[in-house]
Amino acid sequence: MKVVIAGGGRVGGALAARLVNEQHHVTVVDRDAATCHRLFEDIGVVTVCGDATDPRVLESTGIINADIAAGVLARDSENLAFATLVRAVSPARVMVRMLDSRYREPYRLAGVGELVEEAEVVVTKMATAIDFPQVAGSLPLAAGDAILFELKVNTKAVVAGRTVAQVRAQTDFPRECVFIGMVDPEGRITLPDGNTVLRAGHTLILVARRAELARAVECLTLEPQNTLDTPLADMLRRVDFLAPLGTEEVLKLAHGAEYLRKDAGEPIFKKGDAGETFFVVVSGQVNLLGEGNKLVEVVKPGGFFGELALLTGEPRATHASAATLCELASVGREDFRGVVMANPVIALEMSRILGQRLSRMSQEDPAPRKRKGLFGR
Repeated sequence: MKVVIAGGGRVGGALAARLVNEQHHVTVVDRDAATCHRLFEDIGVVTVCGDATDPRVLESTGIINADIAAGVLARDSENLAFATLVRAVSPARVMVRMLDSRYREPYRLAGVGELVEEAEVVVTKMATAIDFPQVAGSLPLAAGDAILFELKVNTKAVVAGRTVAQVRAQTDFPRECVFIGMVDPEGRITLPDGNTVLRAGHTLILVARRAELARAVECLTLEPQNTLDTPLADMLRRVDFLAPLGTEEVLKLAHGAEYLRKDAGEPIFKKGDAGETFFVVVSGQVNLLGEGNKLVEVVKPGGFFGELALLTGEPRATHASAATLCELASVGREDFRGVVMANPVIALEMSRILGQRLSRMSQEDPAPRKRKGLFGR
């Protein structure tokens, strides 16, 4: 598109640079010759040195054939004059930066289609950051009545692992809060539907009424009061060698867990590596491979692996790699040791369970097998 920008200051220059980078045809008009020269040298934008409120100067920018006219001059009176001239000679869509809200009605009468109220944006963003430090970024909409905001899903949050539909069905979640997008740790965005799972470490993009923002943030950041509130803790309770752990101990393990994302084919550990962690599969599948890359086991969602090396202190006995895109929760040796060593009775019971498991494994057929995930039991 062809865009004419009135004003080459900080905002005008940044806007021109972005649009040029996106392959738009941009012309900047500014009174200051030094500013025009700098913009031309720095970003290669076409510049016209002159007054954007002068009809002859404006005509020289090619405004008649422009698609967009953006006014970011230093005063509202100048932006209003620029907008009025543009509307008189060009079908271009007009947008301006408004510094003083008293100009809202004059801008409307002049036919300005889009107003960006700078003070409102800054004040709303700062007020939101002060009131809700968990919010990563925000933007006011509809004169501040609604807020577009970003929020990272904490590993300890109750909503981690739940679907959009499940979260929206909660009685404490505001009805007028809408999920717009979800960004993974690599910066890739997806448009969510009801079946989309809120993953720990991912950033949510939502829109809510300003009056409902507090409820939305509280619901999305709430941490469990007990282990049954979190899907990971529920998974850990079903791991056989963790059965002796009480509610408090499982909660500590779940809170200390780290979430990992692995692409298909990406290695998780190699045979012979030190066993410093064990893993629970949150989503996807993991292959355990023996000698010659022979498939030993497929671990599905809710299943676990890597625990034997952690418990025995021996090196890893297999290779592990992601069979599909998957998410894992890993529990480290120190977190595990801190829980077990606090209660010798638990350690003895775990040793008994481990001995039984090893005895069963030694009698099993070594053919490849699939370990059912907890969700499939």
